[in-house]
Amino acid sequence: MHDTPLGLYIHVPFCTVKCSYCDFNSFAGIDDMQTEWEAAALTELSLWTPRLQGREISTVFIGGGTPSLLTGESIERILDTIRSNFSLSADAEITLEANPESVQPDRLQMYRAAGVNRISMGVQSLDSEELFFLDRIHSADRAESAFTEIRSARFDNVNLDLIYGLPGQSLATWQSTLERVLKWSGDGPDHISCYALTVEEGTPLAARVAAGRVVEANPDHVAEIADWTAERLVQAGFEQYETSNYARNGLSCRHNLIYWRNQEYAAIGPGAHGFIDGVRFHVVRSPKAYIDRLRGAHSTSNEVEGLPSPAIAGAERVGDLENVIDTLTSGLRLMEGIDETSLPAAYQLVRPVLDWAVDNALAQRQEGRILLTRRGHAVANEVFVRLLETVNP
Repeated sequence: MHDTPLGLYIHVPFCTVKCSYCDFNSFAGIDDMQTEWEAAALTELSLWTPRLQGREISTVFIGGGTPSLLTGESIERILDTIRSNFSLSADAEITLEANPESVQPDRLQMYRAAGVNRISMGVQSLDSEELFFLDRIHSADRAESAFTEIRSARFDNVNLDLIYGLPGQSLATWQSTLERVLKWSGDGPDHISCYALTVEEGTPLAARVAAGRVVEANPDHVAEIADWTAERLVQAGFEQYETSNYARNGLSCRHNLIYWRNQEYAAIGPGAHGFIDGVRFHVVRSPKAYIDRLRGAHSTSNEVEGLPSPAIAGAERVGDLENVIDTLTSGLRLMEGIDETSLPAAYQLVRPVLDWAVDNALAQRQEGRILLTRRGHAVANEVFVRLLETVNP
């Protein structure tokens, strides 16, 4: 019997432009594959039906890529297939990611009618030079008008993604972006995700940094921005519930909480990653290969850990120690921390790392829970690296 939430992630690989900092599995110039992608996704959903019988899905996250490039009819068919094949909780959180340039009022109305009840929009910045650096193709004005359109479509749970710590970014420039979005449509968004720019290996941005054409922001300056952000958003009525995420009115992202609490989620779509019954798996990354593998598929198992989709490219059963480390490296990002008493015996193998973190004021213990301090959140990777070294010294 499963008594924890089950999430469902659906990956949409389409983008209008591939941003230089992005390492997500997304592609520009393949919009002509949308119809075939949808057919493959619907097939993959149906193949998961027997495996998820008796499980209630509490969250659906349609991510990308840019899901707002899909038509309202496409989203309707996807959600109708989920309802007809699975048990979807009555209060399920159903998120769709969007970019300002592809938001359309008529599509928003159809998304809402289909059952989408949360929009997460990638704004990143309102500064024109920063938007150019990030390869974003919207303007500040377009971002604000897209937000207004989302509100007009009766979405009352809206997240905005913002990025700070850009090369050359001043605190004042970041403050301007944040203050402006807080005033959109009178009272701003319900949720804000503020991520420090990360230079991901294999991206065009990483190549520019390696060649000396871009100099990364000073870590102390980035920490200053993060500290100001946390203080300002709490002042504005938001609760910081995770290192980079803030919510008002209890509207934390329930789907992402499944990830951070190391709970289970099925995943479909090219490049998607999932975690079911102690097995982590990933779907083939190439959209064409994904479509080809699912064309006419009817198998209930691809013989990769007994998982049901032939599009699954690899899987690994997670051992006790690895699972503890996954729980810690995800859960310590949450302000609520982790219940130490709930961890299995393998935790004792890595407990000395947490003892070290407590001794160095990076973590603290409260009523059976362990959580990072403010300083600990700022240097969380140092704690996580030490944890990972217990598996791969």
